[in-house]
Amino acid sequence: MNVIIKKRLLSSLACATVLPVALSGCGGGGDDSPSTTTTPGNYTITAQGGLGGANGGAGGSGEYVSLYKESGSGDIEILRTGKANASFTSQTPSTNLGDNPLAFTVDTTIDVVSAEPAAGIPYLVANSTTLRISDGNTTLGDEDPVTGLSVASGATLTLALNYTTYSYLSLSNDVDNSGTITTEDDSATARGGLRLYPASYIGKNGSSINTSATLDSQSGGFLRVSADYSIYNHGDISTFGADSAAGSAGDGGYVDLNSNYLTQNTGNINSYGGNATVGTAGDGGSIDLEADYSHLHNSGDMNSSGGNGTTGGQGDNVYFYAYNGNLLNSGDINSSGGNSSAGDGGSAGDIDSEVYGGKLVNSGNLTAMGGDTTNSASNAGSGNNVYFYSEYGSIYEYTPANEMIISGNINTSGGNAVSNGTGDGGSAGYIEAEHYSYDYPTEAGIAFLGYTDINTSGGDGNYGGSAEDLSLYNDYAWSDADIYVPSGNVTNEANLTAKGGNVVAIATTTPANGGSGGDFNLETEYNYGYMVPELEKVHNTGNADLSGGSSLESTTSSTGRSGYVWFWGYNGVDNSGIIVSNGGDDLGTDGGTTGYGNYANDIEFYAELGPVRNSANLTNNGGHGEYHGGNSDGIELYGPTVINSGNLTSNGGNADETLASSTGGYGGWIELYSPDSLLGVSHSGAVSHTAGTGDTVNNYGAFIKGGMCISGDC
Repeated sequence: MNVIIKKRLLSSLACATVLPVALSGCGGGGDDSPSTTTTPGNYTITAQGGLGGANGGAGGSGEYVSLYKESGSGDIEILRTGKANASFTSQTPSTNLGDNPLAFTVDTTIDVVSAEPAAGIPYLVANSTTLRISDGNTTLGDEDPVTGLSVASGATLTLALNYTTYSYLSLSNDVDNSGTITTEDDSATARGGLRLYPASYIGKNGSSINTSATLDSQSGGFLRVSADYSIYNHGDISTFGADSAAGSAGDGGYVDLNSNYLTQNTGNINSYGGNATVGTAGDGGSIDLEADYSHLHNSGDMNSSGGNGTTGGQGDNVYFYAYNGNLLNSGDINSSGGNSSAGDGGSAGDIDSEVYGGKLVNSGNLTAMGGDTTNSASNAGSGNNVYFYSEYGSIYEYTPANEMIISGNINTSGGNAVSNGTGDGGSAGYIEAEHYSYDYPTEAGIAFLGYTDINTSGGDGNYGGSAEDLSLYNDYAWSDADIYVPSGNVTNEANLTAKGGNVVAIATTTPANGGSGGDFNLETEYNYGYMVPELEKVHNTGNADLSGGSSLESTTSSTGRSGYVWFWGYNGVDNSGIIVSNGGDDLGTDGGTTGYGNYANDIEFYAELGPVRNSANLTNNGGHGEYHGGNSDGIELYGPTVINSGNLTSNGGNADETLASSTGGYGGWIELYSPDSLLGVSHSGAVSHTAGTGDTVNNYGAFIKGGMCISGDC
């Protein structure tokens, strides 16, 4: 579990239940539209390592997908059907410009002055955030501050830089923008930044704030809108860096929209780095939207990616935060690294969403991929992480955590290196969702809707990259009355590919090991499931391939191992997904003492009080190798009753039986266990636990059913 530094120190108050199953529905008021719609699934989650070069390069590592809940009796689900509904009602409230407003109806530049201009001319003074309108009396700064301003449609307001490299404007009342707000250049290499601190900011449809670069190689200026009350922005925001035809491109400026109450954005936000024809690409600028005491709504697309160039630019982070309100996003987010033609690919930035006391609903596509490289000696860029976090909030007492509903394609894959080069593929970023309510349990859960496939595989290369895990863990919670609350169910319907990367056929360096497969863990908590028998069950219908990657003249049987499967449901496990978890083969044929097939990890389904049901084929064979076959660790189905109709296959890997001293792999131990012995076990599938061939043949494994040895070396 990650350690997270919270934005607020939350003291311990009350809103807890003393029931074994908590009641939901006390959080996130105001956004009452349904959080889901019915639709066929078509989304994927991809956290795959990139391709490494065959001439000594390594494939990138895949990264894990983890859903963890410690908040009460709600479920954790990855479902093929459904779609998150992150819609909201777009609002454009009336503004309050105060008793000394200033309206701009034509293009206007506000200068920084050291002597008072003619009467009626608005002006700024260096190192002062106050905007004034000259009264013409030659005394600088004695006029009343402008309280609020408006920019009409078609008009552009240009602000000079009153703080050396940026413009800084503070107003006691609102900004009403229907036109364009921009800044002057700081220099030929940097646009001026903008800090705008009004009571509220209202950017209407068709408006814009633009501090993007306009000159070759120039970097965009930053933007920070910090409102005492609320932000309603419906216009585009641009802070991107400029392209360059002759040198390095410009970086994007960061964007912060931060209000003390509600933040609503429907405009597109672009802070990407520029592209470079012959130089280094520009880095993207971060994007940060926060609502400190209300809802955060976003439907705008956002791009903080790095540019493409001789070296790829770095993508930057995108961060959403809401306290005491709902966090709703339907915009597509891209924080990817840029591609490279002569150096390394750029790495991506994170995409993080954090909510306290409200719903977290995402339906937008989230992309945080590493950049590719086309230079044979360079490395690809790494993908970065996508993170969802939900916790309780507080208005006066405490509001439990609310539901987390996620849809949209998510891709955190690493970039690809040149297939016949020396570079490494980029590692992927992880995808993680965490849901906590601590002393204030709830029925709210985590649901990923509409997902057909998940891929956490390692990349191929001269050395294979390792895959990572899919883990769903529904933990118990507790109330402030010291009553423990069982968890809910765990369901997965998505297909999982978590294969280790292969050593490519044209690899030039040996011995070379394939990557290990990723694990597959579906778990309820382990202590209190007996309290509510209808909860804490595990269901899986997704097919999974967790096989290790192939090796070349390897001297070890562990690096290309398969992934481990652990399904634990306190009150039952039900699996109908085909699971393949084979050790990686070794493709060597040199006739020597290298060439080790890799071992196959366990497949285990366990339940304490409910039945264990399996209707799908389960396979975990050891990998083949010229000198040594890989072992199989076997298959175990343990529960009060066990019902199996799938074929169970745990064979050892083969070695070349004509090669002196070669050794076949062990067959696996397959056991179906019930305390009721044979009466508690129903089995109709085929079973195989054959030892692998070799000059030496090892243990044939065994099949144990209901406490009886049915076949093999028991």
